[in-house]
Amino acid sequence: MLTDTQMLQAMHFRSSVALQVTLDQDYNVPDNKSDIEKVIVENGEIQIQNIKTMPDKMILKGSLFWRMAYLKDRQNCTLDHMEGELPFEEVVNMDGLTEEARIRVDCEMEDLRVTMIHSRKVSVRSVVNVKVHASAVEEIPVVSEISDTEKHLCLQRRTLDVSGIAVRKKDTIRIREEMTLPGNKANMLELIWGEVQNRRVDIRPQDDKLLLRGEASVFCLYSGENEENPFEYAEADLPWQAELPCSGMREDMIVNSHLHKIAQSLEMKADMDGEMRLVMAEMVLEIDLEAYEEKKLQTVSDVYSLKRQLVPVYQEAAMRRVCIRNQTECKLYEKVRMPGEHAGVLQLCHPWAEIRMDRLELTEEGIRAEGVADVHILYVNEDDHLPLDIAGVMIPFACMIETGVLPKDVCFEVQPYLDQISAVMAGGDTAEVKMTVRLDTLVCQYMTIHVMTEISEGEANDRYMESLPNMTGYVVKKGDTLFSLGKQFCTTAQEIRRLNHIEKEEISEGERLLIMKQMSF
Repeated sequence: MLTDTQMLQAMHFRSSVALQVTLDQDYNVPDNKSDIEKVIVENGEIQIQNIKTMPDKMILKGSLFWRMAYLKDRQNCTLDHMEGELPFEEVVNMDGLTEEARIRVDCEMEDLRVTMIHSRKVSVRSVVNVKVHASAVEEIPVVSEISDTEKHLCLQRRTLDVSGIAVRKKDTIRIREEMTLPGNKANMLELIWGEVQNRRVDIRPQDDKLLLRGEASVFCLYSGENEENPFEYAEADLPWQAELPCSGMREDMIVNSHLHKIAQSLEMKADMDGEMRLVMAEMVLEIDLEAYEEKKLQTVSDVYSLKRQLVPVYQEAAMRRVCIRNQTECKLYEKVRMPGEHAGVLQLCHPWAEIRMDRLELTEEGIRAEGVADVHILYVNEDDHLPLDIAGVMIPFACMIETGVLPKDVCFEVQPYLDQISAVMAGGDTAEVKMTVRLDTLVCQYMTIHVMTEISEGEANDRYMESLPNMTGYVVKKGDTLFSLGKQFCTTAQEIRRLNHIEKEEISEGERLLIMKQMSF
């Protein structure tokens, strides 16, 4: 039989695995570096460098790139810095995984500690939470129309609301922005430590491209030309914009993206007068995105003929439909006591934070999201022998993501972003921390349905035909339709409506019908 088909994108494989990786390694101080008196501050990034998939498992290779600033001379309050790479390799077991599956890996550094073993050796320890998502799709041909012109052919049609993946892309984006030192700051001699954080991220689909905007929050600690101050610091919020070519992207598509920083660098530059007053800040962002296209797919769900025996062939397919894509802001406020070796806080230098999601729960009101903000504050002491110190605090938060009434069997992802953070002194040794955390949420429904992929012609069931009376009185049962009754009693829905003077398309349970057989082979 001649049929027209459309391709349905079905989920062939979908699985997620969460694991923790503990990293621990000792590093010697390079010969060209000074002895360590005290570690002041550290930071770093996780980068997945290679993923190798095999049947039922994969191998992840990555590195923790860390850096620290330390006190090298208490008497003169001078600082130095050190950095390194800690590689790791993990085997992740995932039943059903195939080599063609698409892998997305999300990493968050739960803890990073650089501690001094002695003046020439440090220990670097970190706990990394790794979430691995694997999926594979297949294109299934679904019967959308029958080209046969047979008069006695009866069709039942169905419209499927589906969200197909139109664009898949994984890429890196390099952001370079220049910061100028304020006029009251001394010229730079050496960069000691810095932090580049990505804030206020906005991602918008355009035709054949993706438009990204954000803000690079740059902080640098350096030794300056002012002999009275052994160190200086500067910070700035630098807006950035980038375009990512994405063939097939359209403005009306729904984009689900995972964006995170995998590398950063700070470099001193001379200004127009030849003075070291410029800092070139660079960060490398990795983006993993899927763009969904919403479609209404017209399909044939059932068919029969009054002149011959037709056998529809069905296949099970797992469909996806995007229910909700939204953003929710969660504002946090906390008072933080400044601990450490200090006689008093003179000034807060720089706050930063990492956001971790701990629990997501679907409720009647929406999705309840619980997490923690791991906040660090670098500040200046009154202690002449320890001018810099750092305070840390865990700020838990809970937020309700409004979704409205959702269908059953939904899956959801929540991606946290830090949009804003500030810290000001509230008196004594207490600081007030204010933060804005944005939660990007995607809710999808996964449905397993049977779709018709082809129609074959079979042998007629003569015994069944002969067993049917020419006329039947029937009481409608729950779930009956005019099409199903026509197929059952070898007639058509139109003929049942004509005999029973039915004008509507639906029939009700308990309704009495007169049905006459029409089929003859």
